[in-house]
Amino acid sequence: MAKQQNPVGNSSSFMTNARVLYTSQGRSGTVHYRSEEAAFDMWYEFAGGNALAIINIPTPQYWQQLTQTPLLQRPAILQFIGEQVVRDQVSSGGYFRIDDDFITIYTGKEPGR
Repeated sequence: MAKQQNPVGNSSSFMTNARVLYTSQGRSGTVHYRSEEAAFDMWYEFAGGNALAIINIPTPQYWQQLTQTPLLQRPAILQFIGEQVVRDQVSSGGYFRIDDDFITIYTGKEPGR
């Protein structure tokens, strides 16, 4: 993942001026989430097959402690991050899936769509 910054305005009050940044360290690196309300980092590693990368995210159990945001905001923040990473890093189209502890970024069309 290339190092870049993409400010994205968002009307949700908890995601004011939210953006996603990247720091690459070879086959791994860090995805940085920044907004006026929160800032936290997530480790990523390139994957194989049609999975481009996996991003380690705070689990629901530790979400509030690690992000300083309410657990109810977790789905919207992770959705924003997944959408932004696909826009920034997948040139030929892609999709993502969110699990308890990972966002997986895929290339190609999502199965069943």
